[in-house]
Amino acid sequence: MNKFAPTFALNCVFSAAMVAPETRKPLSRLARFGQILLDAFEWLARSGVVLPIGAASAVSVVALAASEQVSLPLAAAAFLLVYASYLIDHLADVGRFEDGQASERSLSLARRKQLFSALGVAAFAGAGAMTAIKADPVATLLLFSFPLAVVLYGTPWFGVLTRGAFRYRRLKDIPGIKAFYTAFFWGLLMVYADRFIDGHQPSLTLFFSGYMFLSMFVNTVYCDFKDLERDRLESVATLPLMFGVSNTLRLLKLVNVTALVWLITFAAAGWIPVWTTGLASVHGYVSGVLHHGAKLMGTGGLPGDAAIDAEFALWLPCALLGLGVMSSFG
Repeated sequence: MNKFAPTFALNCVFSAAMVAPETRKPLSRLARFGQILLDAFEWLARSGVVLPIGAASAVSVVALAASEQVSLPLAAAAFLLVYASYLIDHLADVGRFEDGQASERSLSLARRKQLFSALGVAAFAGAGAMTAIKADPVATLLLFSFPLAVVLYGTPWFGVLTRGAFRYRRLKDIPGIKAFYTAFFWGLLMVYADRFIDGHQPSLTLFFSGYMFLSMFVNTVYCDFKDLERDRLESVATLPLMFGVSNTLRLLKLVNVTALVWLITFAAAGWIPVWTTGLASVHGYVSGVLHHGAKLMGTGGLPGDAAIDAEFALWLPCALLGLGVMSSFG
């Protein structure tokens, strides 16, 4: 058995008791409903749609702040764009590792590689069509930067295009770059969202791009914990391998607090709507994920990525909650 195989995050983050089926007590209705939700979340995670749902949620908050309404075409385009981009990344890993080291996602894709390749192309084409119809040319140009960024990051095309001038075949081979690179392009997704709805509000764009950069930095580095051994075998120097687990966890807690301070500062200055402070509760959730992840790794386990990916799906509900509270005060 591969001792480095990651433990799926639901049982460690949500503290679901792992009990043998024959010894389980009958579940109450509430517990059964909770189990159904967890099973559904697990299915979504295996299907690779948790992060795309989060992207749709995040850009919807941008639209709400800029235009006081959610843009369904923007949400759909963001979902399809992120789904297609991450599918490219996962497909690039298919066949590169033995079954014991390959992720469950890569193994699943390997069985139906042609189907998923077609799905990725269709998803990106859908995002492109919606953007071309609904948004200006700048948004369309930004759209194409995302799959290009994924190709340069995870495939040898970077080395081909640079003719080996930088010694690296892929951008991911550059030590420590992954978290910053990924966070930058997710910050750029917020710029894309603003252009899609023709917002043109510099303070909002600056806030959301910076806020997403900090949030996705935490997300990306935390997800690296589950790939420690695979990254070590592939000589991909991620921050957890460079700084160690304990130091990296302290860094993530600091960045999570920094993102919260960024939010409060912009709201207090009047540069973003006050109701956006509803997003503050997301940082409590992230803090909980980091805490439980630290406990799991302390016992020799490795956390999954589904729970931390779910933070972005919380953006829109938390923002709407903040909007409702502000509205109640007139």
